[in-house]
Amino acid sequence: MAKDSRHHAHTVCRAVAKSRKKTRAAATAELWSMSDEDVEATLVEASRLRAQAEALELRLVAEADRRHAGERAGATDTASWWAHRTRQERRVAKGRARLAESLDRHEPSAAALVEGAISVDHARVITACVDRLPDDLEDPTIPARAEQHLLAEAAHLDPKTLAVLAKHVLTVVAPEIGEARDARALEREEREARANAWLTMCPDGKGSVRGKFSIPELHAAMLHKTLLAFAAPKHQAATKDPEADQIDQVERRPSPERMGDAFCELLEHLPTDQLPKLGGLNATVVVTIDVDSLVGGLAPGVLDDGGVISAATARRLACEAGLIPAVLGTRSELLDLGRKTRLFSGAQRRGLNLAQPACTADGCDWPAHLCHAHHDHPWSRGGTTDLANARNLCPRHHARIHDPAYETTHLPDGKVAFHRRT
Repeated sequence: MAKDSRHHAHTVCRAVAKSRKKTRAAATAELWSMSDEDVEATLVEASRLRAQAEALELRLVAEADRRHAGERAGATDTASWWAHRTRQERRVAKGRARLAESLDRHEPSAAALVEGAISVDHARVITACVDRLPDDLEDPTIPARAEQHLLAEAAHLDPKTLAVLAKHVLTVVAPEIGEARDARALEREEREARANAWLTMCPDGKGSVRGKFSIPELHAAMLHKTLLAFAAPKHQAATKDPEADQIDQVERRPSPERMGDAFCELLEHLPTDQLPKLGGLNATVVVTIDVDSLVGGLAPGVLDDGGVISAATARRLACEAGLIPAVLGTRSELLDLGRKTRLFSGAQRRGLNLAQPACTADGCDWPAHLCHAHHDHPWSRGGTTDLANARNLCPRHHARIHDPAYETTHLPDGKVAFHRRT
């Protein structure tokens, strides 16, 4: 600070210098001798001290801008000069400079920040909300009342929750006009969110596709609830390897990886016969695989977009998907395409669930209505689609019975057991 060492330094300069010195001493002091109560109380006070220091910082930013500090230093603006001098991100510095300018116009919020009663994030929410209020309000006291209401709520709400309340502050302080305005604003927000929805997907060349999307809150909630169902601990326990970490199996907060796996499972279970047509056909991914691989070989299946999947994955999908027998020539050209055959009808599934009320893997009690219908004698090898050849298997054991790394043993009681091949 330019005037720290001068005898006639400004009061603010001396206060900042002394505060830094005292804070440095406190930050390096031994804390072990503090009581639990002292640690807890001082932590809260330190948070309030931070808010007060930030209030001073923002006042200084506003004053520096009024004095064109950036222009005098040859910078494009004061925020850019400040960012350079303090090694901040310029984006962050500009945002704080905007807040400083806004607090100049909102004295109650600025005063609350000076007292440490609110945080900078609270102040940002409150000033932004008041600034968004319509300019044509008949009652000129509404903005001030809205600010006071939000300051009162900030005493017991975090900034994120306060931001939700702030969206409807006009309805609270002026319900005679707020309800209609809120309704129109919500309708406009929904229209814009739907009109601006987008999704992109890009293959990474390593067997995965990365994507981003923006969708309305309603559809995000629908997707989130659906994925939570697939990512639920009980469902995950049925699809995980029993040798996996048990702690991970029962974790109730879905990780990004578990939610990604749930998304894949959701896509595999979409009812394609209820989706819009694509090129005159159901929106179905076509997998071409030779008979030998479908029966038990290793050659991969080829997707209709040129991608490939393993033979084991193709066999697993074949149990639940519709199959179309096709005859290919020596150059893989299509010579004859047969009629699509659905494997098990709804009536057959209901009968199977009555006969086999749970997964038929030894030791598994996963309920039948969540199981897959599997052909004991594979359909690809001439097996029939009837109850005598049907078996209920949960998702985990259905994947296991098609895994070439495991050998399947049929037990006398009608169950099946799996053993890893050596």
